[in-house]
Amino acid sequence: MPLLLTPRPTLERLFDDTYEVILADTETSRAIHRKIRYQVYCLERQFENPADFPHGEEHDRWDHHAASFIVRHRASWQWVAAMRIVLPYAATFPLEALHCLDPARKVGLPRRQLGEISRVCVIRSPTPHARNPHLNWEFGHVDQDRESEIVLGFIRTLIIYGLDRGIEHYYLLITGALARLLRRLGMVLHLVGSPIEHRGWRTPYRMGVRESMVSLCRRSPAVRALFARQGLAYQPFSMFDDDIDDLLGPMHPFLPPLAASGRPRAGARLPAASV
Repeated sequence: MPLLLTPRPTLERLFDDTYEVILADTETSRAIHRKIRYQVYCLERQFENPADFPHGEEHDRWDHHAASFIVRHRASWQWVAAMRIVLPYAATFPLEALHCLDPARKVGLPRRQLGEISRVCVIRSPTPHARNPHLNWEFGHVDQDRESEIVLGFIRTLIIYGLDRGIEHYYLLITGALARLLRRLGMVLHLVGSPIEHRGWRTPYRMGVRESMVSLCRRSPAVRALFARQGLAYQPFSMFDDDIDDLLGPMHPFLPPLAASGRPRAGARLPAASV
């Protein structure tokens, strides 16, 4: 691949000059999502056993009841990060399955207004395809000093996605270090249980969608400008050309069908940041 020199984004164009978030709304894009998770959770962090996922796609029972997102680097077209939102119609949230929520801290919200953020992962290996035979050059990495930018992009996505669908609160199970980072950025986190040992010590929180958006925008002019570009919060993968399938190769249909979904319709590439 040719060397791609990309200038650092200006403060006013935080995240959008360099990355874009894609809603994985086709089986091809959901496979990309699972491949990123395999790279991070099985190979880099070693949270999961690679032998359990012979096709190189990490998955679990909540994937059928989740909205999945992937991040692409604009200049190189490489996939570098992933996140999912477990939706209200799941039988249980991952936090509920871990029995770490404190009943006394429940706020009586309708379940339809709740979601859970999970499987947030960023590829750190500089050449992931060299270590992972299930990847090719379409997958890249994020430098450590750019990870907070990815986090901000994801925060905008989950807030805009939640507001569009009536989700008012998200559950999170996160480390103390990540909780401190999110609060510094301006997210409003409410403790909803006690710390538990789950791949290290983690604490359950509830994030208020509307109050977090207000707090984030008040904290920083750059973040306020980021939220002003709501149209760039995420774009559906189905806007891609059909030939993306040829670049990525065959996807193994090891999961039961999630939904009737056609191939991405023909059309232009996702627009570059322009607002």
